[in-house]
Amino acid sequence: MRRLLVLACALTLALSARAETFSKAYEFKPNTVLKVGADVGNGVRLDSVEFVMSTDDGSPGGLFAGPKVKVTVSNLSDASRKIGLALAVADAENRLVAVASGGTKLFPLRSGRQIVYTLDIDGVMNELAHGTAFRISVEPRP
Repeated sequence: MRRLLVLACALTLALSARAETFSKAYEFKPNTVLKVGADVGNGVRLDSVEFVMSTDDGSPGGLFAGPKVKVTVSNLSDASRKIGLALAVADAENRLVAVASGGTKLFPLRSGRQIVYTLDIDGVMNELAHGTAFRISVEPRP
C-alpha cells in the first residue's frame, strides 16, 4: 500500500511539472522578420520568426545553404529554461510543404537572456516558396 501511495505521489508531481506548449499559426512571409512578442509561458517570450530563403546569386545563405528559420526567444523568468521548437509550413490548399525543429542542445537559456535559434529546413522543401501559413510550437522546460 505504501508503494502505491509513493507511485501516486510521483505521478501527480510528474503531471503537474509537465511543460506547457505554446502553439499558434501565422502568415508565411519569406525573408521578412515577423515580430511576435508572445508570452509562451514559464517566463519565456517568442520575440520573432524569420524564414531565410535561398538566393540564386551565390551570396552567403545562397543556393546550397538551403532555407532556414531564425526564431528569437527571450527568457524573462528568474530561472534557466530549455526551449523546444517545431514549425510546419502549409500552402493555400493546406498541404504540408516544409518542417523544421530544434531548440536547446546543451545549455539552457539563462535568465534575462535572448537567443536566436537557427533551424534548418531539410527533406521536403521544394514547395516552400508556395507556403501561405505556418504554425509554430514553443515548449519551455525547466
